Amino acid sequence: MKQKKQIISHASHLGEMLFQSRIFFKPVPFFFVILLFVLAQCQSNGESKELSSFQKKEQTKKEILTHWETLSPSGIKSLSYMFMMKDGEIHHGQLGDVTEGKTDRFKIGSITKLFTGIAILQLQDAKRLKLDDPVSKWIPEIKKMKPRKEGFREITIRDLLTHQSGLPSDLANGFFLSPDAKEEEILKSFRDLPKALVGMERNEPGKIHSYSNLSFGLLGNIIERASGEQVEPYFQKNVFQKAGMKNTTLLESLEGSELITGYSGYVWKTKTVRPVIRDLTAGSISTTGEDIGLFMKAFFNSKRNKGLLSATSFEEFHKTQKAPIANFEMKLGLPVLKTSYTADGKIIWSYGHSGSLPPFFADLLYDPKTEVVSFVAGNTLGLQTGKLKETNTKILELLWEESMGIRPEPSPIPTLKRPSVVKGEEGFYISPFGIHEYKTGNPPTLSLMGLPMSLVEIDNRHGVELRLFFGLLKLNDPKITDMRIEFETWENQPIFTLYSKDLPKGTAGIGVKFSPDHRFPEEPYFGNFVTKEPYAIIPKLKLEKDKRGFPLLTIYYTLGGMENSIQVPCQWESENTLHILGYGRNLGERVILGTKDGKPFLQYSGGEYQKD
Repeated sequence: MKQKKQIISHASHLGEMLFQSRIFFKPVPFFFVILLFVLAQCQSNGESKELSSFQKKEQTKKEILTHWETLSPSGIKSLSYMFMMKDGEIHHGQLGDVTEGKTDRFKIGSITKLFTGIAILQLQDAKRLKLDDPVSKWIPEIKKMKPRKEGFREITIRDLLTHQSGLPSDLANGFFLSPDAKEEEILKSFRDLPKALVGMERNEPGKIHSYSNLSFGLLGNIIERASGEQVEPYFQKNVFQKAGMKNTTLLESLEGSELITGYSGYVWKTKTVRPVIRDLTAGSISTTGEDIGLFMKAFFNSKRNKGLLSATSFEEFHKTQKAPIANFEMKLGLPVLKTSYTADGKIIWSYGHSGSLPPFFADLLYDPKTEVVSFVAGNTLGLQTGKLKETNTKILELLWEESMGIRPEPSPIPTLKRPSVVKGEEGFYISPFGIHEYKTGNPPTLSLMGLPMSLVEIDNRHGVELRLFFGLLKLNDPKITDMRIEFETWENQPIFTLYSKDLPKGTAGIGVKFSPDHRFPEEPYFGNFVTKEPYAIIPKLKLEKDKRGFPLLTIYYTLGGMENSIQVPCQWESENTLHILGYGRNLGERVILGTKDGKPFLQYSGGEYQKD
């Protein structure tokens, strides 16, 4: 049974590792966290008799609350929720533990990026900047970066907002600060971020999507430089106070409210330290369900030129932005993620973003047309965390049904025009999920999360089969059987994409074929390397010779009191440089090799790691 649970949670992780839910690169320590996410099935509403409008509304409210109550307090210590129906009324509450005498705030992680995008568009409305300005106009330090190849165009503000800047995904060194850090220390670290660009390598902008907290930390610096105001006062005056939000802040202290304690653990829950980050405008906001409701009302009023943005900017925020071809079917606004649904034969869209700053996780979904919203935030990293997003999606669908009289369904996978399945090239591939091996055979197999998945032909595509107990038992969970694999060519390179009805093609990145060249650095550079950084998100690296013929780098992450790792292939470039292969989140970046006081060290993501 233990083996079965591990396999199920590995497979479910493929669907959960979405663009909008990541505060830092992690095939995250959520292998077990997502267990119930995979096993849960959507429940249909069996009500058949005619109900009045009032009765339907009350029934929907009751059903929504039932969904949240199933998650807390059994697996999540505290839960903040908010939903808004078509009448604009804000319904909010908190389940589980509540701090006496104080209003509890919850970290919302990368949902912060929506606020940052709004601030940038406000400055464009005020004619302080333009989305297509070169970043160097506001952050001249970026000109001191080293392009991987000559001739790359300049990076624009729009590139930063749409995660296609070519900058490193994250600057891990210094990302987490002391949980006791004072505001002056946090702000200094935030404002020093542009200086860290000097001498760093950048890839080509506009080539591929690569989710980047670094980009949004830089956008915060642009907000300060273009507005002439400090970032917290700017957000308070132009966003939070304008929307009537009284318990929301980018920083850590706010009179009248406080950040709720976080917990982690699979069975027993342990208190975690307060997560304090340098990249404020990438993921630092803490807030309440009620405040998010007030924010959404003010945001929707932008449609009428009476909210946070002009009507023109509100439309631009939600317009599908030009994206690299490798985005395929993924639709991205500024920077909201769009998901296609079908209702009564028509296409409608949900918009939203998730946020993960372990042990906190949050999810926001809305429809600007009907003005329905669902939001949830939890303070516990554990088995139930993965259920938050799934449950929030169900609630948006209930709100739609109450509003429109029909429950939309995720749009079906587009019909493939090709007459037959295209087989892949046998060998190794690298994606943001790690290393994959494709083997031809009957059936062919592709390893995903280290598990060999059988590929079977379904509707001119490759479907996925996972068999347990030596192939005797087929796992028929729809989260796995709905997956599709497609092999094709991108920029003359063999690639594969993984997607499903709930995971638009391109959202999970691409798997790019690579060929081991059996070139390795000198022997002293193999082994374990550690950092002296006290609150390191990446405390350790391991470099070894992979028997398949390439340098293999293992990156260890510590998030919310839990640890995880990912292995990525490297290519030897020179006596002091390795290049991580692949495209996408934290791929395609450099590792520098050197010695200090006669001891080998590695430089990666802004940090220095000494040999252990």
